[in-house]
Amino acid sequence: MFSSSHSSAPLPAWLRWAVVGSVVLAIAGGAFWHYAQPERQIRVHTQRLLQAVERRDWAQVENLVAATYRDGWGLDKEQALAYSREVFGQFLRLRIRPQELQVQLGPGEQGQATLWFIIEGSGGPLANLTRDQVNALEQPFRLDWQRRDPYRWELTRLENPALELPLLPGQGQAGHK
Repeated sequence: MFSSSHSSAPLPAWLRWAVVGSVVLAIAGGAFWHYAQPERQIRVHTQRLLQAVERRDWAQVENLVAATYRDGWGLDKEQALAYSREVFGQFLRLRIRPQELQVQLGPGEQGQATLWFIIEGSGGPLANLTRDQVNALEQPFRLDWQRRDPYRWELTRLENPALELPLLPGQGQAGHK
């Protein structure tokens, strides 16, 4: 059996605090590095956007969309938000489930998310038509993101060439493409 004839003196308080502080800083630095990664940020912002649409939280959606937004159907930010409010407002129940989300970083402070999503729910005729069209798509959606600061990304473009937007009441032209 091991025995020692001398007892060890406890570490000075300043040294204990220095060790604890170093461990805390290392953990915080690792977490900051992980959460600040552009690929992760684009994933998080894409999921936030879909959740905001699902909850019909239009203030949050507006906050995630850039003032310079222009989509594949020729809509600007204001038009796209109005269209989304009209279409998704017709759902009585709505759930949006992202599928196969992939992120690709672009030049500078840009990135792109591609994904399919499944719309679950029902409502008026426009809601049901939207659900059926989106769920039948064979091409993923592409969302272009632009970094505004280390933790804030804004959607600058959304497109899916295979999707024709249904007409809203009062629209005169034949479907958006």
